[in-house]
Amino acid sequence: MLDNLKFKLDKIPKKSGVYLWKDKIGNVIYVGKAKNLFNRTHQYFLNNINAKTNELVDNIYDVDFIVSKNDNDALILEFNLINKYKPKFNILLKENNNYPYIVLTNELNPRLIYTRNYKKFKGKYFGPLASNTMNKYSIYNLLQRLFPLRKCSSLPKKSCLYYDMKMCLAPCVNKIGKNEYDIIIKQINDFFSGNNRQILLTLKNKEKIESKNLNYEQAQKYLELIKAINSLKDNVRVNVQLNSNQKIDIVGYFIKDNYLTIMIHSYIKGKLLEVNKQITEMYSDVNELLSSYLNQYYQNNLNKPSYLYIRDKIELINDIAIINPVKGKFSELISNANVNAEQYFKSNYLVYQKQKQNNELAYEELKKLLNVDNLSLIHAFDMSSLFHKDKIGVMIGLENGTFNKKLYRKFIIKNDSSQGDTQYMYEVATRQYKRMVNEQQSLPNLIIVDGGINQINAIILALKTLSLDKIIPVIGLSKNKMHKTDSIVLSNNHKIALEKKSGLYFYLFNIQEEVHRFAINFNRSKRKIK
Repeated sequence: MLDNLKFKLDKIPKKSGVYLWKDKIGNVIYVGKAKNLFNRTHQYFLNNINAKTNELVDNIYDVDFIVSKNDNDALILEFNLINKYKPKFNILLKENNNYPYIVLTNELNPRLIYTRNYKKFKGKYFGPLASNTMNKYSIYNLLQRLFPLRKCSSLPKKSCLYYDMKMCLAPCVNKIGKNEYDIIIKQINDFFSGNNRQILLTLKNKEKIESKNLNYEQAQKYLELIKAINSLKDNVRVNVQLNSNQKIDIVGYFIKDNYLTIMIHSYIKGKLLEVNKQITEMYSDVNELLSSYLNQYYQNNLNKPSYLYIRDKIELINDIAIINPVKGKFSELISNANVNAEQYFKSNYLVYQKQKQNNELAYEELKKLLNVDNLSLIHAFDMSSLFHKDKIGVMIGLENGTFNKKLYRKFIIKNDSSQGDTQYMYEVATRQYKRMVNEQQSLPNLIIVDGGINQINAIILALKTLSLDKIIPVIGLSKNKMHKTDSIVLSNNHKIALEKKSGLYFYLFNIQEEVHRFAINFNRSKRKIK
């Protein structure tokens, strides 16, 4: 097991939630749900696991997790994330295998509906009902018997058997007043809020009678209903899915030991599908840091939310509505994001500190290796395309050896005749450094490209057009036949082999992985917008 992975696993909380196994390039390869995240994730690394699990474990390089309020929320989140990532080690669910809801319609004569299609009906949604402890349809049938709302989709001309059985008020033949409906609606709301003591007492009495008469099968059904109803209070929320027409971001954070951990939960089409997090050292007050970070984050994010919910008063330059709730479901969602920020800090703080220390050592080693005194600003480039379409390039920046997202840049290749990474790289580097020269910005002390001498020469050619080729050194990171990074390539095509377990190797590898991740994500988001 990799050291970084071991650090994270040792700090995972013993709480309900969802875990995401990732491969070496950060792709999600498995999404799982657990009542105890710590115990479940550690089980994968026991000696007696089966061959299929071994295959998954062999591909695990990293882990992420999201703490949920309860097991029901974890099930829903697992379902949403599997549908989003479609991980290769998950059994993918069918499109119509959604969790059910019970809907109290807002029609003139309301009814209760059991559905798996959220927002299909107009009314108040209870659910989704995801917990395995519930017999969902049995609860629905119980509600149909308890509350005498109409059962038919359209009113008939005469009453039916449900009216004779006192299971329907029969608005088809009777005039039902609003006050009468209000009483029933309040009873239904109370039922889902956990105020169902009388109903439970009735079911318990029936279970005892059936047991006494040796009708154990019927008694068991009553016991299952009682168990399911008891689980409703903790597991069922009203309208837990948010407005499906808008992207909504929930921002939480956690502060400890002069470190700020920021957690952004993104709800897309009403479902929690993206989680972004960051640990950073605090050099100013929390409001200033949050404003600075979020402005950078949304500047580089093509898919901005319509609304951002956060406890603090912050200012954004982007056209995003900021809401500061003090109570209600959005306040609860912020609290959950705060919990996840705390858990992320606890499980990643040591990793963060170790990486920071290793980076500082590797940074000094790189300066010595390249015989340069100053590497305060480093740029790294990568290109991405799909069959020479959707051609893009990206650049990331490091200040004093640390990634700085303020310096990240995205480029759409403008020259349609360009074919291949070297031509893309020439265009991107020319545009980037022409702008920096015109704006009299500080130039980098080193440029890193993902590739060998051809990519290096493309950058140097671009620098030469601006008379910068003698000023900024360029190196490449080349791969072996197994497509593994193994050496630094200098501009004279001399190669310096990298020791696979050295701090310098991991430092350069992380730069390579970060710029690659940035390029892939930009390419994907660009294709989604089309």
